[in-house]
Amino acid sequence: MSALHGKTALVTGAGRGIGRAIALDLARAGADVIVNYSRSQEQADEVAAQIEAMDRRAWSVQADVSRKADIDRMFDRVEADFGSIAVLVNNAGIEPRADVCDFDEATYDAVMATNLKGAFFCAQRALRKMRDAGWGRVINVSSLHELTPTGFSALYGMSKGGMALMMREMAKSYSRYGITINNVCPGATRTDINRKVLSDPAYEAKVIAKIPAGFIAEPEDIAPAVTFLASDAARYITGASIFIDGGLWL
Repeated sequence: MSALHGKTALVTGAGRGIGRAIALDLARAGADVIVNYSRSQEQADEVAAQIEAMDRRAWSVQADVSRKADIDRMFDRVEADFGSIAVLVNNAGIEPRADVCDFDEATYDAVMATNLKGAFFCAQRALRKMRDAGWGRVINVSSLHELTPTGFSALYGMSKGGMALMMREMAKSYSRYGITINNVCPGATRTDINRKVLSDPAYEAKVIAKIPAGFIAEPEDIAPAVTFLASDAARYITGASIFIDGGLWL
């Protein structure tokens, strides 16, 4: 039997990039998957179709996780149609780049609401049911920059630093209920967020030169760690940040 057979997973921001890779990998491990998206319905529907082709259940659902009302609406619908969420992957995030002095209030609010507030309130909804069930997994897609400054987006780094402590607070309080709560922390990865800067060969070469492994990750390099953390094989791992960065932080 597959490691996640009978489990339902919700992946936020799953229409593309790392979220897409995670949704598909969880389905390969046997999970039914809720594919959340904010604006990219066509991409999310495509991911859901690929999951259904694996003979798993899938549903694409729209919700802007920066809005608590959207989160509550999404969880109400998912719980009505699929039952409780066993695995939550908080993946949705944004990464605007600017000098510290050039960020405005609207951008500050958008980054914190999407990257941190959204993850908190999604976890809050999931944890209530997980606690009752006596089993659950919350996995946040954080970043290398929960540990080190970005040098290009203070707001992104601040939000991921907050995610690190949020995860540990939740793990300390909820691990006793059979729930594990962890972060995976990608380094340089070829996603839509990074496509523009990595399209500059000189910049790409500069990034690769800093990575001991010698290459930039693909989203598929991140997903297996999430699937592992979602499984019973990782039942004794909680409150951890797992860096998947080719040694970039070293």
